[in-house]
Amino acid sequence: MLKDSHATPDVLVTEAYVSPVVIETEVSPAATVEKDATSRLGERLRDTGRVILSSIAVRLPQRMRKHAGMRLQKEVSDADDLEMALYTGSSPAVATRWPHSGWIVGSVVDLSLLVQSASVPPDIIDKAANELVSGVSEAAGLIAETAKSHPGAIHKICEELRQEDGDQTRRMAATILANAFIFQESLAGGPGDLADVCSLEQLKGSNDGLSKSGVLEQWRKILKVNYWPIFDIARRILELIPAIESKELVAGLGRTADRLLENRLMRSHDLTGAVFQRLIADRKFIAAYYTTPASAALLAGLAITFQATPAGGSWSNSDDLRILRIADFACGTGTLLSTAYQRISQFHEIAGGDAEALHPQMMASALVGCDVLPAAAHLTASMLSGAHPTIKYEQSSILAVAYGQQEDGSIALGSLDLLDPQGTFEILSITARAVQALGEAEKETWRALPHASFDMVIMNPPFTRATGHEGKKVGIPNPMFAAFSSSGEEQRLMSRATQRLTKGTSAHGNAGEASIFLILAHRKLKVGGILSLVMPLSLISGEAWENSRELLASKYRDLIVVSISGKNGAQLSFSADTEMGECLIVGTRSENGAAHTRATFVILNERPAFPLLGAITADQIHRLIAARNLRCLEDGPVGGTSLNFGDEIVGWVMDAPLPLEGGWHLSRVADLSLAQVAFQLTEEKRVWLPTISKSEAIPIPIASVGEIGTVGPYHADVNGRTSSGGVRGPFDISPVKPDSAPTYPVLWSHDAGSERTLTFEADHEGFPRRGGTPGEQEIIDSKVASVWGTASHCHFNRDFRFNSQSTGMQFCYTKTIGGRAWLSIQLGSEEQEKALVLFANTSLGLLLHWWYANKQQAGRGSIGKSALQTMPVLDVTTLSCERLEHAVILFDSICKKQLLPVHEIDQDPVRRELDNRFAGSVLGFDEQLLAPDGPLDLLRRKLSREPSIRGHK
Repeated sequence: MLKDSHATPDVLVTEAYVSPVVIETEVSPAATVEKDATSRLGERLRDTGRVILSSIAVRLPQRMRKHAGMRLQKEVSDADDLEMALYTGSSPAVATRWPHSGWIVGSVVDLSLLVQSASVPPDIIDKAANELVSGVSEAAGLIAETAKSHPGAIHKICEELRQEDGDQTRRMAATILANAFIFQESLAGGPGDLADVCSLEQLKGSNDGLSKSGVLEQWRKILKVNYWPIFDIARRILELIPAIESKELVAGLGRTADRLLENRLMRSHDLTGAVFQRLIADRKFIAAYYTTPASAALLAGLAITFQATPAGGSWSNSDDLRILRIADFACGTGTLLSTAYQRISQFHEIAGGDAEALHPQMMASALVGCDVLPAAAHLTASMLSGAHPTIKYEQSSILAVAYGQQEDGSIALGSLDLLDPQGTFEILSITARAVQALGEAEKETWRALPHASFDMVIMNPPFTRATGHEGKKVGIPNPMFAAFSSSGEEQRLMSRATQRLTKGTSAHGNAGEASIFLILAHRKLKVGGILSLVMPLSLISGEAWENSRELLASKYRDLIVVSISGKNGAQLSFSADTEMGECLIVGTRSENGAAHTRATFVILNERPAFPLLGAITADQIHRLIAARNLRCLEDGPVGGTSLNFGDEIVGWVMDAPLPLEGGWHLSRVADLSLAQVAFQLTEEKRVWLPTISKSEAIPIPIASVGEIGTVGPYHADVNGRTSSGGVRGPFDISPVKPDSAPTYPVLWSHDAGSERTLTFEADHEGFPRRGGTPGEQEIIDSKVASVWGTASHCHFNRDFRFNSQSTGMQFCYTKTIGGRAWLSIQLGSEEQEKALVLFANTSLGLLLHWWYANKQQAGRGSIGKSALQTMPVLDVTTLSCERLEHAVILFDSICKKQLLPVHEIDQDPVRRELDNRFAGSVLGFDEQLLAPDGPLDLLRRKLSREPSIRGHK
C-alpha cells in the first residue's frame, strides 16, 4: 500500500485530482494514534507514487471496546463524540496540527467532511493561488504590451468582455485564458470525444510546438463536446492576440498550468475565483468584495445542514436534490454558489448518492447565478463545471445580466431588474444571457426566476450607498450606479428606475445597495426557504437599516447573526480586502404575520482562517442551538457560551431577544458579560455588575434621551443646501478666530487633543446667509431663529473614536449650536445638563454609548440623531435636589481635569475618581462596589479590553 514500507494505514482514502488521506483510529486514551497519523505524512502510495500530505487521528470512545462486528459498526455510525485531529505537511517534522491542541468532536458525517477538507491541504491551496497570481500577472503584462503595439486587438478584447481597457480588463482576460489552459490539461485524453484532445505536453512535442494555433485547435475540439463557459470566451480572446505576440503568452500560460497541476489540485474549487478577485482593480464603485473561502464555508455550513436539504427533503433521494433552486444574484466569481454546491454534493454522497449523476440537472436549473460582469459569470460557470469536469451538461442558469443604458435607450439595473416580476416598465431590459455548456442563450429572466420559487438565496451583495459622502466619490451623482464609467445622466436614470422598484419597501438610500438586494432575496425565497447573506455590519445597529431589521424579525425564524469582535486587531469583515465591518445573516422564511422575537448571536474572535474552521464553526453553532442550552442576554453578567476549535476558544454564542425597534446591538462584543450588564441597565433599569449577585443589583432611573430632553438639528440643517442649491441650513460655518466672541457659536468638528476635559468651547461659528430675495431672506431668518433655539450646554459625540477621544458628551458654558461632530441636547436646566454630561462619561455611561453605537469601524462607534433619541441614559430629571446639587458640585470640581482616551479607561485616575464620586454621591452606591479591584474596577478593565473600543491599539 505504501512505497518502501510494510506499514498499513487503518484507512486510506484516495480520489482523482486530490491528495490521498490516511485515517488512523484507536480507542481512548489512544496513546499512539497521533504518532501513527503523523508518521504517514510524506509517504508515497505504492501504486501511484502520490504523496500523503494529510492524515487524521481519531480517538474512539471507551465504550466501543465492548462491541464488535455489526454492533460496533452501529455504535460508530451513531456516535457524535468521536475525537479527531488533522495533520498536514510533507513530513512528520513539519506537520501542522488542526486544531493546535485539543480535539474536534463530532460524528462519522463530520469525519467524512474532514477527510474531504484534508484532501486539499491549506498550504497547497495557498501555494497554487500564488502560482496562479504570478502566472496571470505575467500574462496581463504581456497583454498590456500587445495593447501598445496592436491597439485594435485590445479594443476588440474589451468589446468581448464588455469593459473598457485597463488593468482590470487585462487581468480578467489573462485569468480566463489561464483557466482554459488548466481545464484543457484536466480534460485531455478524457472519455468519449475528449480522447482526441491533446495535453499541453503533447502539443510541445508536436511539429509546431506549443502555439496559439495548436491550442485553439484543441479548444475547438473541446467546444464540440461541451465546456462553452470556459473555452468559448477564452477562444475569442486568444484569437484576437496577434500571432507575433502570442508565443510568449501561450508559453507562460502553459508553464502556469504545469505548475498548478503538479499537485493534482483540479478539484480545489476556489483557486480561480481567489485569483480573479485578488486582481480586480475597480472596487471603488462596484464594492464587490471577494468572500473568502473560509467565510463561504461558514455561511454555507450555517445555511445547509445534514438534517434535511434546503427544501426539507432527504439527502439520499436524488429527486429531492434535482428540484432544488439555489441562487446568488450577485455571484461574482462563484465562491458562495460553488461552496454551497460542494456541501450539497458532500451530503448527498455521505447519504449514499451519486453527485456526478446529478451534475447536469444541478447545472441546468438548481444553481442560479447572476452578475453584471460577463467575465465573472463565465468564471462562476467554470467553477461549477469544475466540480465534475468530465460530465457533460447542456443547460446553465448562470446569467450575465444587463447593466446601464442599453443600445435601445432603455435602462438596465443588473439583478435588481428582477425585483419586478412582470417587467412592466418599458425602460428595463428583459433579457439576460444564460451561460450554457454549448453556447449562450437569451432567457426572459422573470420567467426563469419567478418570485417565491427559491429554496435558498446565498449572496454577498454590493454595499455601495446612493449618497456620495465618501471622499473618493465626491462629484459622483450617484455612486451606487457609477460602475463602468456610466455618465451622470445614466446614473440619474438608473436611480429613478430603482426608486420605482423599491418604493414602499425596506430599502433605504443610506443603507445602500445591500438593503435592496435583501428585498430581492426575500421576494425570490419560498416560505421555508433559507436566507444566507453577507451584509454590512451596520445592518445590526444602523439607523437606515431599521426597516430591514423589521423585515428579518417579522418574516424569518431561526435567525443566526454572526459578527467579528476583531480581537488582536483582526479584520472585521468576511470578505477580503475591505476594512468595512460585515455580518452574516441566516434565517428561514416563515409564514406571513408570524413575528419571531429571538435570535442566536455569534461573535467570532476573528474571521475563520481556512475553510475547515469555517465549516466546523458552523457545525458547532448548530449543535449548541440544538442542545437548547445557550446562555441568554437576560441571564445576568455571566458571559456567553463558548465556541471551540479544539482547546482554543474561537468565539461566543448567545441567545437574545430582538427589540421591537432600534438596533439589535449584540455585535462585535468580545466579553458578553458587558452585553448582559448593558441589558440589565437598559431593560431592567438596574446596575448588575460582574461578581455581584442579583439581590445586590442597584435600581437606577433610566430613560431615553428623547424622553428627558430635545436633540438638536442634523448638521445639514445647520449649513446644508438642497439638491437644487437652495437653502436648507441658514448658516455658513467658519472656524472661530482667536480673541473673538461669536454670535452663533457652533461645536462643529473634533480635535481629540483639545477634548480631554468635560468642558470646552465652540471651535466654529455660524454666519447667517444672505437671501437672494426678500422671501428667501425671510426663510433664512426663520431658520436662524429655529436653529439658535436648539443651542445648549450639553453636546453628544456622534462619531466617538473610542481609541483616541475621551468624552461621550461635553459641556459648553456658553450656549452653543451642535454641528457635524456634536449633537446638541437641551434639558430642563443647566444643572441637569451638567449631571447628564457627568453620567455620560462614567464607565456606566460609556458602556451604554458603546453598546448602543453602530460599531462598523475599528475603534469607533456612531450614533446618529434618530438613534440618539432612543438611546438610554440616566434619567437626571428624577434626581432629588440634593443629589442634583451633588452632581453640580462634582462637575465643577472635575470638569477641567484631563481624561485619557476611552481605551485606556482602566488606567485613568480621573475616570476612576469620576466613577467613584458619581456612583457614591449621586447614585448612592455602596462603597464596597467602588473599592479597588471591585466590580466597578472590573467593569473598566473589561471595557478597556474590548476590540471594538481598542481598534488596532
